[in-house]
Amino acid sequence: MSRLYKHRYKQSNKKILLLVLLVICMIGVILFVGFDSLINSALFFTNISKGKTIQDTSSSEDDFYGSIFLDTPIIATNSATIVVSGRVSSFDTVAYFLNNVKTDVTKLDGETNFNEKIDNLKVGENSLYAVGQTKNGKNSKKSEVFTVIYKRDAPVLEIETPHDGDTVKKQDLQIVGKTDNNTTVHLNNSPVVVDLQGEFVTSIRLKEGSNTLEFSAVDIAGNSTNSSITVTYERDE
Repeated sequence: MSRLYKHRYKQSNKKILLLVLLVICMIGVILFVGFDSLINSALFFTNISKGKTIQDTSSSEDDFYGSIFLDTPIIATNSATIVVSGRVSSFDTVAYFLNNVKTDVTKLDGETNFNEKIDNLKVGENSLYAVGQTKNGKNSKKSEVFTVIYKRDAPVLEIETPHDGDTVKKQDLQIVGKTDNNTTVHLNNSPVVVDLQGEFVTSIRLKEGSNTLEFSAVDIAGNSTNSSITVTYERDE
């Protein structure tokens, strides 16, 4: 037998001997502490791990999930007062902000729907939003921000041609005029197309003799202006 072979043989025997000793030691431990103790120890560490998981889960449930929704208000108004409404969940009060200034507060008393009258809109564009708050003040949430236009003046309505009292020889009459932007115009109850600058051009077929042309202009806030002119059509002989 060569020296190399003898060396490997001795090493193999040592490993087998160590393995046998390890098995004997494990059997001794089991006999000393008992198999039930080992199982109980394993269950103990398992429960600790589960307890930690449950604790982590319960702490995440403490997160706040309140919500606030503001109903879409009208785009424009001819009044300095507007009524705001909406609904919340998990909030105790609602604060209202007009142009980033707090104006009013509603106490909900367990209710989920709210409405409030907001005064003192400024002429032109106004920003409006609400903030839901809990009683302890620890949680709050802001609603969507809306823009409301307050327009108190009636729209301009100018009829450039024809003029009141004109006498014309053509039966088909062209009408040119101007009003404010975002305004609808009607001529004798028929709609007239108005461009983005508030200018309009239309035509009407006249009857022989006197013709009354009635115009109305209504802006997005509901303000209106009326105008009437008389044009006489005389057939060209």
